Amino acid sequence: MLEELTRKIEEAVSKKTAFGFNVRFDLDDGESIYVQAKSEPVKVSSAKDPADTVFKVSETNLDAMLDGKLSPMSAYITGKMKIEGDMSKAMQLSSLFG
Repeated sequence: MLEELTRKIEEAVSKKTAFGFNVRFDLDDGESIYVQAKSEPVKVSSAKDPADTVFKVSETNLDAMLDGKLSPMSAYITGKMKIEGDMSKAMQLSSLFG
């Protein structure tokens, strides 16, 4: 499932310009998806490098968010996703989902 999620994130960020900060999605199984978006070109990898904002979420919930079946705000409010780091930057990424 990691490969599919990485592909979905690559597809979502390919439509965006660099957002000026880096993001990491830490999945429950210990894997990570890293989005280097401080500058062009935006790159997606499995790196566990430091990020301005880190989303801790299960693969299932991340998949649901990427498919538009779960809103990031609902995931955060219900505890299905935790956010570490800059919350204002996390809010800027809502356009990636759905």
